[in-house]
Amino acid sequence: MLTPKKVEILSLGDELLVGIRLNSHLTYLGGELVRHGLDPARDQELPDDTDIIRTAAAEALQRADLLITTGGLGPTSDDVTVDALARALGRGMRHDAGVETALRERYARRGLTPTGNNLRQCRIIEGAEVLPNPNGTAPGQWIEEDGKVIAVLPGPTGEMRPMFADQVLPRLIRLGWASERIPFLQIRTTGLGESQVAATLDPIFEPFADRLRVAYCAHEGVVDVRLAAVREEALPLGELNRVGERCRSALGSAFAAFGDQPVAALILGQLRRHGKTLAVAESCTGGLLAARFTEIAGSSKVFNGGVVCYRNDAKTNLLGVPACLLEQHGAVSPECAVAMATGAAEALESDYALSITGFAGPEGGNEPPGTVYIGYHSPLGVWASKIHHRGTREAVRERGVNAALDFMRRKLRKYEMHELLECLRC
Repeated sequence: MLTPKKVEILSLGDELLVGIRLNSHLTYLGGELVRHGLDPARDQELPDDTDIIRTAAAEALQRADLLITTGGLGPTSDDVTVDALARALGRGMRHDAGVETALRERYARRGLTPTGNNLRQCRIIEGAEVLPNPNGTAPGQWIEEDGKVIAVLPGPTGEMRPMFADQVLPRLIRLGWASERIPFLQIRTTGLGESQVAATLDPIFEPFADRLRVAYCAHEGVVDVRLAAVREEALPLGELNRVGERCRSALGSAFAAFGDQPVAALILGQLRRHGKTLAVAESCTGGLLAARFTEIAGSSKVFNGGVVCYRNDAKTNLLGVPACLLEQHGAVSPECAVAMATGAAEALESDYALSITGFAGPEGGNEPPGTVYIGYHSPLGVWASKIHHRGTREAVRERGVNAALDFMRRKLRKYEMHELLECLRC
C-alpha cells in the first residue's frame, strides 16, 4: 500500500503566460501521476524570472514531497531554472564533464560545434543526479533533499515526456512513492455536453463514492471521463471494468471508446477491420477534415485522399457536382453535401466518403453563418446532416469537423450492427 505523497508542479516559461503556448505538460504529467497513485495538489505557471522561481520552489518544498519542474534548462539567458533551484536549496553548481561530452558528441554528429552558451546546459546543482536527455541537449536533474524529491525536466514535449516515463517514474516506483499501475479507466464520449454526460453517469458512480475518483474533461468535440481507484487496493481492475461496462450501456451511441484515441483514429480502425477505404471533400473547412485523418499513423492503409473545393466551379470540375444542382439548391445544402461525398468516393475510388460544406462566417448566404451540412456516402446509401454553431469562423470550422467525425462514427456503428444482423440471418 502506498503512503500518500503530495505533489506540486512548476511549469516555467514566459510563453505559458503570454498565450504563445498551452501548458500541455500539466495534462500529461497529471494523467501519468494519477495513473500511478500520485495526486498533483498544485500547478503554477511562472515566468522566466530567477527570484520568482526561487521563491515558488522554496514555498512548494515546504508543502510538497515531490516537486516537478518543466522548462528553463536551455542555453539562453532566459533559461534560469537551474540557478533559481540552486538558490532555493542553498546549494552551489558544478560543471559536469560527462554532460559536456554528450553535448559535444551530439553536435559533432550534425557537423556542428557547440557555442559557449550551449555549455550553460552542463551546470548541475551540487548533489543532483544527472538525468540524460537522449532527445535533446539539456539534461534533467534528480535531487533528494530532507526526504523530498525534485525532478527537474526540460521544456520541449518530445524531451520532457520520455524523460519522465523512462527515468523519473521508475525512480519514484523504486522509492515506493508510486505504483506500477493504479486501476484506471478512461471513457471517451462524443455528441453530448459535459453536463449531459455527468447526469447520465453520476448515478452509476454513487455506490463507489469512497473508492472511486471521477474526473470529467471536456475537449473540443469529446468529453472524457476518467475513473481511478482512490487507492491501489480500493477497487480491483475487474470491478472497475464492470463499472465501465455499465457506463458504456448507459451512454448508448454517445460512447466512443475506452481510452483516448481520437475519433478519426476510431473511424480508420473500423474501416481497416472491414477492408474499406475513405475519401473526404471539403469546402468551408479547407482541409481540416483531411488533416484529422492524415495525422494518424498508418492512415494511408485506409485514407485515399481529400479534395478541397471552395468555389462552385471547383465542386463541379473536381467532384462532378452538377451545376444545375448548385443553381437550384446552393452550395450550402444537403443536396450539395451528398453530391460532394459521392463525387469524392467516385473520384478517389473509395468505399466511404465524408463531406463538409457551410457558411463559416462572419457572413452567411441562403442560410445564416454557422450553418454546416455534412454529407456521407457509404455502400449502404447516402445521408446528409445539418448542424448550426454560433461562434467565430475558427470555432465553426472546428466544430463542423468534429460533428462530421461523430456523424460518421455513429453511422459506422450502425453498419457493424447491420453486418451482425446479416450474419445472424445466414
